Amino acid sequence: MSGVANNRQDEITVVHTLVFESGEMNAAFNELAGSADGLPVARGAKGNLFACPYLARDNDHTTYMFSRWETAKDWDNYLNHRREISPDWFKPMCEPETVLRLRELKTSPTKNNKEGDLLFAPGPGAIANFHTWQFENAEFKDEVAEFWGDQEVGLPASSAYTGNIFVSGFEAIDRENCLVALNAWVSHEIFLEYRQMRRDTAPDTIQPFLVDGVMAQSDVCEEHQDSRVGS
Repeated sequence: MSGVANNRQDEITVVHTLVFESGEMNAAFNELAGSADGLPVARGAKGNLFACPYLARDNDHTTYMFSRWETAKDWDNYLNHRREISPDWFKPMCEPETVLRLRELKTSPTKNNKEGDLLFAPGPGAIANFHTWQFENAEFKDEVAEFWGDQEVGLPASSAYTGNIFVSGFEAIDRENCLVALNAWVSHEIFLEYRQMRRDTAPDTIQPFLVDGVMAQSDVCEEHQDSRVGS
């Protein structure tokens, strides 16, 4: 992490979705991430606050890289550097369409959390959830964003649910009318209980959006835990 003081309003979170042709290629990426040229490079990049890969639970060829950066420029510079140093088979994963850059909502429960572990989901059996809401218009997006900020029924209620590790709400920087929720749970079973509760109580207009992609933290994070910012 850079020692230069930073305006937290400039921080961005990135979900880098890496969908490979096979489980073997995904395994090769995670091997790369576990090497000196992988995760340590991301965590040592200027402006990096956090970086950790998560493995999709429903298939063996997808990895999600969660990261947080002091500024969008820091991320862009890192991605350009990653493109320059990566093997040819990985370079297609460095294209803009594989990246979702996010700005945290002011009402997000983790907005003022300054810990480097913000998006970390430690512990055996813990899972993370990447939930994208794409709306047809800004009015609906704003309505849901307001709902998310409600202390009684929104994201704060999710963060208070037994078994939650973190829950954060974002809007996409490069995609219109898009909200994203990132969250982690101590177990898949607890998350399913929580999701069912949401399905049982959510308004009809929100029901179509209650579809989730679930993932488990990669062992690479544990192997490089000492290199995390703030450790």
